[in-house]
Amino acid sequence: MREIGRVAQGHFPTQPRIVRSISKLFKLPPGGLVTMLDAGCGTGQTIHALRKQWLAARHGTTAAVRLYGIESDRGRCAEANRTFAQGPGGGRALWAAIEDCAVSEPGASMLFFNPPYDRIRGAGRQEHLLFQRVKGWCARGGHLVMIVPDCILADAASNLAVSVERNYEALGVFRYPEPEYKQFRQCVLVAQCRERAQARERVPFPAWAKHPSEWPVLPDECPGKPWPVRLVPAAADLRLRRTALSAEVMLDTLTCSPLRSAMLREVLAEAPAVERPLLPLKEGHLALALAGGLCDGVIEKDGERFLVKGTLDRQTKRVAQRPKYTATGEVSHVVDVWRTIYSMKVRCLRDSGEIEDYSSHIEDEAAPPTDGEDEVA
Repeated sequence: MREIGRVAQGHFPTQPRIVRSISKLFKLPPGGLVTMLDAGCGTGQTIHALRKQWLAARHGTTAAVRLYGIESDRGRCAEANRTFAQGPGGGRALWAAIEDCAVSEPGASMLFFNPPYDRIRGAGRQEHLLFQRVKGWCARGGHLVMIVPDCILADAASNLAVSVERNYEALGVFRYPEPEYKQFRQCVLVAQCRERAQARERVPFPAWAKHPSEWPVLPDECPGKPWPVRLVPAAADLRLRRTALSAEVMLDTLTCSPLRSAMLREVLAEAPAVERPLLPLKEGHLALALAGGLCDGVIEKDGERFLVKGTLDRQTKRVAQRPKYTATGEVSHVVDVWRTIYSMKVRCLRDSGEIEDYSSHIEDEAAPPTDGEDEVA
């Protein structure tokens, strides 16, 4: 994703012409409540425009449309809440990242999904990762409208088309019309949620995703049967909730908390005086500090400065041999006794340019092995 896209958190609103064309692919049911969820709704204008166009062409239906959205930017989320409240049916937007949210059962009548387009190093395409998160937010028999680059949907390596096929039955895939297609290279997938997800190992790469050049162009008017598809009324209202709190949400909560002053005093208070260690430092402590590189650098004492570099070496040596005897007292074999020896080496550079080397290594004689030594025949 380009830097300007990262600053906008991947927010690029769906073009008005595309929204009008998508609205022609659906019609409202005779009655009931239709719930629409936009995962990454921005300011909420896309599904708000869909609702307006459906209600303007309702043709006697009494169905109500309620809008829901998830948006990670606080300002856009607040604007989405105002936008949803303007239309009949109302709605609500939740300030949170898609990864930090959950949606109550049975899900939405329509899931609108126009995710950020990006590749995450070591994890794959962001479109696929986010789809794995939202795929269960659509009700059984409900509809998915997904807008992604056509090259990503047609790429078997991205796994996006296979994940869609496991959970949804594709009703149609449309390429953007010109000049939008030349500029964005995107497509619109319309699918219906299956009653039960298919087994992962039984789903090959779907045929409908193999040839993007053969996908029809998204028309400005309803293309005819089987379109428009009738939306499914919701069995229950939606509840959006956070499953995790981002740093922004926690910071916003703390700034509004009555404990804010007390916490600021704690943060701004002087650090307590450092007490001397409970136990004196020993040679082993110095070895650990040297091994971790904590003793490297300039050390000053009594006005004299030293540049110190420390290392910790490990050697395994044979320190003894032990004969093993049989029941009759004969030597059956000889066992080598090995010892792992650690030694510290310190090189000190003085201001005068003199270099001094210090080492804790002691040439020890072959001594009886201590506990923890390894015996090797």
